[in-house]
Amino acid sequence: MNFLELIDVPKRSKYNLGLTSAKNAHLLKLFGHATYNGIYLPNGKCTPANNPAFNARLITQNFGPFSVTGIAPAIRSLEEILQRVKLEVPSLYAILGTAGMQCARYTKIKQPNGTVKIGPMISNHSWGTAIDITLSGVLDEQGDDRVQRGLLILSAYFNAAGWVWGAAFPVEDAMHFEVSKSLLARWKSKAEI
Repeated sequence: MNFLELIDVPKRSKYNLGLTSAKNAHLLKLFGHATYNGIYLPNGKCTPANNPAFNARLITQNFGPFSVTGIAPAIRSLEEILQRVKLEVPSLYAILGTAGMQCARYTKIKQPNGTVKIGPMISNHSWGTAIDITLSGVLDEQGDDRVQRGLLILSAYFNAAGWVWGAAFPVEDAMHFEVSKSLLARWKSKAEI
């Protein structure tokens, strides 16, 4: 199977069922800012997560194909997802990579003219609750309304674990997976966050 094959974005009724993204206000209430003073670089580049209270929540883990840093329950959830993929679709697991997880920054949204708009919202990557996935080192292009076949397959695993797939965003972002609001609520109810 060609996991890098580009296909049309599936109908939104086929994925992310019952899952919603956590908005900035919700994440700020749960975690505060990832940066000490709540300042993020205006160019969309990563700002170091330098808030000691927040940094205590972060862990780094090597998954074999890549290492990432995120909040502890998100890393544990990601480990479960990847173990299932490794067992059930080992050829897909073997080509997984990442363009990053925890990265304190504003959102970066590709515009119709090809430019990138920075902000004004803070990216969920800031809190280590989102990851961008690459396949064979190739990052799916944001906003082209096409997705790599392998990301479509991965979306079922992420959705089953309570993660939202960014293919459904107003500007398609198929490389992006993030922890849903309901999964955060489950972790909060169990005092995991």
